[in-house]
Amino acid sequence: MRKNTVIVAILVVAAYLVGTATGKARGRDYEDVRHQLERIWKSPDAKKSRRKLAKKAGKKIEKARKGLSRK
Repeated sequence: MRKNTVIVAILVVAAYLVGTATGKARGRDYEDVRHQLERIWKSPDAKKSRRKLAKKAGKKIEKARKGLSRK
């Protein structure tokens, strides 16, 4: 059992090291993606859509609560 744990730990460390090396090699791409996501999140159209979805979800939750309280 101990041997299996050591093997799994070695695999986890190797996967981590490979993943971080790949991320560093891309470097700039991650920064670009972050800025794109930030721009999309702060967009007025996106804010309006999120507000509408939240309102609809709130109405559905209230409807479900009323349905459950009747039973």
